[in-house]
Amino acid sequence: MMKILIWSLHFSVGGGMRLLHNLTAALARQPEVTRIRLVVSPDFQMRNAEELLKTGKIEIANTELTINHPACAPFLRDMDIVYYFWPHTQQFQLIDRPTVCTFHDTTIFDFVPPFVTGNELSSYWRTSKTWLDHISSVVVSSQHVRNRLISHFGNRIQRAVVIPHAITPISKIYSKRVSPELAARLPEEYIIYPSNTSPHKNHYNLLIALSQFADRKKYPLVLTGYSTELLRKPFPDTTPELRWNPTLISIIKQKGLVLDKDVFPIGFVKDSDIPPLIRNAKALIMPSLSEGGGSYPVEEALRLGTPVLCSDIPVMREHLSNHSAKIAWFDPHSPNSIANALEQFFSDYDTYKHSAVLGIHDPSKSWDDIAKQYLEVFRQTYWRYYGRIAP
Repeated sequence: MMKILIWSLHFSVGGGMRLLHNLTAALARQPEVTRIRLVVSPDFQMRNAEELLKTGKIEIANTELTINHPACAPFLRDMDIVYYFWPHTQQFQLIDRPTVCTFHDTTIFDFVPPFVTGNELSSYWRTSKTWLDHISSVVVSSQHVRNRLISHFGNRIQRAVVIPHAITPISKIYSKRVSPELAARLPEEYIIYPSNTSPHKNHYNLLIALSQFADRKKYPLVLTGYSTELLRKPFPDTTPELRWNPTLISIIKQKGLVLDKDVFPIGFVKDSDIPPLIRNAKALIMPSLSEGGGSYPVEEALRLGTPVLCSDIPVMREHLSNHSAKIAWFDPHSPNSIANALEQFFSDYDTYKHSAVLGIHDPSKSWDDIAKQYLEVFRQTYWRYYGRIAP
């Protein structure tokens, strides 16, 4: 029997939140797990928290304090192991429990945005090194992330355990139509890119490529995800807290892209709208410059029979190696390559669509399969910590 404390004061509000929800729920479904205590920041209220609470095994608590603060002692009480879901934005704290963390990506080291200072990067590197030096066990989301951690921090990371994200399955019960309020904002046909606007997500090159795409009025680009709706803001009211959005707004204007004709910045959509939104798209495009374990949207598109255009980067090649669907690959650093991929894709659209539909039933692991792998890491970590097995 196992009691797990999941400590994740911060996490990304898109894929990170969905990953945390799916993994926590899957862990709770395992018979040997008797209790999960999930601690998050009050500022990061989880969507679908009610669903987790209904399991009867999960309790959710809030704090802004560090885990070793005396006031947090009740959170640790009776817990067998501590799992840090999202260590990237917090300092490591020593505690008297076996610990496991997941390093989801190395984006900040592999793709350094131009506005990140040397001091910021150095601080992030030192924080990451402290985690890797002192955590009992490390899980990574892909072989690519493991290799990159070894490159940045040395062979001490050789023992990191690779557990890919079980991004599927999408529920088989979902509406085939988006909600009426969202439908009113969408073009009849569209290409979709569901992602926040962080620089490594590469909206910059995608928007330049879109301006070169001859059929952009026939197949406009729909952008969903955190802060995409802010691309509608006029200069100079361009939300200075997001340092990259003014650049994207400027590109839209420079390239003559017309809002609600060439590009539709929608913002967040309801979870229930995501499957039909992707399913009804002509294509999903994923131009990201860096990812960790792969891409939720790409996986979801292929499970729904929507063909994909994708960055030709190592982690996406790894992620899609088990899929049979034909992918339109491109160099994400080159707007010309993206534009050419769009032209070629639509000139042979039926081939890509047919391949995507045939690939819907490609085998994949479930969240319960992934939860069992995490539990094995937890067990090994627990016994190693207490000296019951050899290190």
